[in-house]
Parts: sequence; structure tokens; C-alpha cells
Amino acid sequence: MAMDTTALKSFLAVAEMGSFTVAAAHLNLSQSTVSGHIRKLEERLQAQLFNRTTRRCELTTAGEALCVRAQEVVGAADRLIEAFVPSYLGGAIRLGIPEDYHLFPAIMAAIQEFLASVPKVSVSIDASLSERHRKGLRDGYLDLAVMRRPVGPDTDPTLARSPLVWIADPGLDLDGDAAIPLAHVSGPCQYFRAASAVIEAAGDQWRSACSCSTLEGVRAGVRSGLGVGAMPIEDCTDPSLIRSHPRLPPLPQFSLIVEVSSVDPPVIVRALADRLRRFVGQVA
Repeated sequence: MAMDTTALKSFLAVAEMGSFTVAAAHLNLSQSTVSGHIRKLEERLQAQLFNRTTRRCELTTAGEALCVRAQEVVGAADRLIEAFVPSYLGGAIRLGIPEDYHLFPAIMAAIQEFLASVPKVSVSIDASLSERHRKGLRDGYLDLAVMRRPVGPDTDPTLARSPLVWIADPGLDLDGDAAIPLAHVSGPCQYFRAASAVIEAAGDQWRSACSCSTLEGVRAGVRSGLGVGAMPIEDCTDPSLIRSHPRLPPLPQFSLIVEVSSVDPPVIVRALADRLRRFVGQVA
């Protein structure tokens, strides 16, 4: 009886993360697809693999027994692919990444390791806003992307999270009733969206004081005293700019996701996505 390694990978993801929803997000599959994989496995093995509750899925005795064997099978299949990938795979991969500078070393290290194993492959990189990358995946001009999104109940726990912080020149006066001046990236920037949303939720007002095309432009505007910005704490290169004030509400955390443009991407795209997940998951 042949066994589908795709279904086994879904099984292992659910076993590791304890959630169909989180596992589906990690695999870039729909929850119904992952559920279908598990259902088919249970039917073929004639055993229940998970005890399901409203909050978590736990392995049954049969599931625990399968977990060890599934890891061996999937690992062997992956090693087989990796052994042959350098000899016959080639092509170009179009990768979108966020402009968060602190992520660049991890992303470049993942790409370097990947390219060492596939010398015939090239990677082109587009550093831009996550919303633009999401459109690029949908429209087909990106193959995969590393993107930011607010932390939520389905956030992949294996990938790095970053808190947003307010940054402002120490001399910027935020007292009084004037609208809070914001320095931000132009376009559909999630950090700008989060900053304006928490200000509005607190019953306060804001205005766009400085709109730039890059995070470096936001930092420059903030250092010049033009306004207040919001960005991941790791990208605040000058700790003296981190600002707290009664009019600046707490900001949300953002997580990383690695998404591909199709449910069944080419082997080389899946291989790069796996390396990116491993490397950016180690970013503190």
C-alpha cells in the first residue's frame, strides 16, 4: 500500500503544532486540505490519529506510533530529493522579502545555503511591502515571499515575532490636543495601519506628517523631528529614539510568514521556502 508523503507531512505538522489551523498556515494549505490528508490517513490505516478538542489536537497511541515512522519516511524522501536536486534542477525564483533590515542576514544566509545546493538556480529579490508581495503571489510575478502580519490565533509558533515600538525625537512635543504627527511608509504599510488604528482606538487623532518610500526614510523623518514612527524594535538602530508617552498606546506584535504562489509549487521553490522558514525562525 503506497503512502503519500504529502499527507504524512500534514500529519507531522499537526502533531508538532497541535492545531489544524496553524499547521495549514505553516504548510501554505487550506485547513480543509490538511483535514482531508488526515482523514485519508486514518481511513487507510484504520486508526484514529488525533484526539480533537476545541483548543488542541493531541496524538492518540496510534498517532504516536505513526509519528516516528512518518518522520523516517518523510526524512528519507527529502534526502532523496536533495541528493538529486543539484544535478538536474535549474531556473529562476522570484522572492519577495520585507524591508526590515534586521531580517536581511538570516534571509541572505538561507539563500546562500540554498544556492550552494542548486548551482543552476538563480534568485531575484524584491524588498517591499507585504501587501505588494501578497498581490505579487496572487498575480504570479512572485514565486514565494517572506511577509509580515499581525500576530493572531493562527500564527505559526515556529517563526519569529517582533514587537512594534514608537520612535520619535526626544524633543518632539506630544503634549496638548494637536493631532499626533505620524512619519510612515507610503502605500499599504501594515506598521502605519497598526499605528493609526491604536491611536484611533484610544480616542485620539493623528495626521500624516512625513510619508516616505522606505523605512530608512521614516527613520530620517523621525530623527528630524517631523513626526512619530512605528517599526519593529530590531529595526530601531538608535535606541534613544524609542519613545513612550501617555498619548502613544501599546502597539501589536508582528510575525513572519513564508508563502508560495501555488498549492503545489516546484521542488526548488519548496526547498527555498523550507530553508527560509528555518533561518527566519531563529531571528530573535
